[in-house]
Amino acid sequence: MILVWHEAGNKLYHDRFRELGKLFDLTVLGPEIFAGKTYAPVTEENFKLLLFPSLAHGHWLTYVSAGMLSYIRAHPPQVLYIHEEPHSLTAFLAACLKRQSTFVLESSAINMKGNFSGANLMERVVYARADIIFPKNTEVAGVLRARGARPERIVAPLGNGVSLQSFSPTPKEEARARLAALFPDAAQAFTGKLLAGYAGRIWRPKGLEYFARAAASADASLLLCGPVSDPDVADAVRASGGVLLPALNKEQLPIFYSALDLFVLPSVPTPNWREQFGRVCAEAVFCGTPTLGSNVGGIPGVVGAEAIFEPGDEAGLAARIATLKDASTRQALLDAQLRHIEDNFSWTSIARRIATETQRVANGG
Repeated sequence: MILVWHEAGNKLYHDRFRELGKLFDLTVLGPEIFAGKTYAPVTEENFKLLLFPSLAHGHWLTYVSAGMLSYIRAHPPQVLYIHEEPHSLTAFLAACLKRQSTFVLESSAINMKGNFSGANLMERVVYARADIIFPKNTEVAGVLRARGARPERIVAPLGNGVSLQSFSPTPKEEARARLAALFPDAAQAFTGKLLAGYAGRIWRPKGLEYFARAAASADASLLLCGPVSDPDVADAVRASGGVLLPALNKEQLPIFYSALDLFVLPSVPTPNWREQFGRVCAEAVFCGTPTLGSNVGGIPGVVGAEAIFEPGDEAGLAARIATLKDASTRQALLDAQLRHIEDNFSWTSIARRIATETQRVANGG
């Protein structure tokens, strides 16, 4: 298998490649520089990573690498896996190199931009050559059908995965002590009340203002972490009693999740953005914290139907938080979510799913 992705060099996603590399002879291709970030080559046991110079590498839509395409042409794989949007230049050029490969497309398309009412000829070539199309969630599947993808080639959604090696629970009191040692302000949230939290960008579409009010209404403490994109949102969260920490690294996040009693992802859709998956929900569950999420994008598929609320529904969220003050109720939710996410959103289960679908096509299915 050759897998092409603009973030191939991002080490945060190498757990995925390691699992795929157990099932495929895997080579991962990507640009040396993408969106201002320079990636360094790494040596791995289970997969080969090759990074190439590229042009127009500021955006996934436009980046292209002659070296990467030459490598595909010189080493035609059994499976050519393109983790790019169907209307991107790299997806089109890779599709032209399909030959006898099983051509797999993984997409997170959320709108009709660049489709030109089906007149994008490059995108039509990608759909014509794709043997398997993995949408990120059911909403994406609908968008892809509207964009012109062949319905029979679209299979069940393939979410992002989470590594059990990277995200695992720390005993709650130990996690809180360690978090307070790293960030003394965190201790302000350890009040003895139920502690709800969020990790990610402090940005208005994430719904943090109504989440903060809902937590206050439910008489719960609130702890958040992440880079601030909208300072007024951060101010509103603090005004409602929330404690805000900076962005945490991969080693600190499991401690943060473990310190919480409840994780909430309250995203609100906009015309140009929807929560594609909700990876943080899976991370929190793997760290022993049950999760609630808004009914947006891929979130329901991660947290389950019993753990969703409508986006912007402050009163409904407050009621859900209040219900989960009971420890046994939280544990029951966590147990169900843990089983579901282990079965569907571990990198191991995702790798097996990809192997099953590619084998089906190879067998003429």
